[in-house]
Amino acid sequence: MKIISIFIVSLFLAGGIPAQDNAQNKQSSKEEKRAHRDSVLSNEYRLTSNMLDSMNFVLEADYLANQTGSRIPVTRTLNFIKVDSTHAVLQTGRNSGMGYNGVGGVTAEGNITNWKVKKDEKRKSFSVSMDVSTDIGMYTVFMDVAASGRATARLSGLWPGQLIWDGNIVPIEETRTFKGRSF
Repeated sequence: MKIISIFIVSLFLAGGIPAQDNAQNKQSSKEEKRAHRDSVLSNEYRLTSNMLDSMNFVLEADYLANQTGSRIPVTRTLNFIKVDSTHAVLQTGRNSGMGYNGVGGVTAEGNITNWKVKKDEKRKSFSVSMDVSTDIGMYTVFMDVAASGRATARLSGLWPGQLIWDGNIVPIEETRTFKGRSF
């Protein structure tokens, strides 16, 4: 009887050891995942920061919205904000119909007169503001950019209302946008 009880107790003790090892493996796995996620986020933050600092990128919109929040999905090759050094292109368009620019929308092209980038190291995000002087008016663009490159840009001009681009920023070399006629 003593031998059976010793055997049962030893089984319980031996069964607890693998459970402890399993808990330690789960903890180290979580730490490895967190370290990997932090590394990827830091790398994305650095790449996005380089694009913004060089003023050489395109915000390709997946959605356009107005100030009331009404969002519509759009074609990213026709709806974009392009920043190339001191030059900017603001364009909307659609696949069907003809607009002022030949692609169903409007294209405003001009010089960037004011450029500011604020970096939030803690949240790994950016706030960008720029003024663009075009032939059809003066526009102010405010952009909120995440480390991943996901961005929202709010455009306002001399008239009431806003237009909002929601999409991703990409280097100019990687974009496939099509610019329509500008004024």
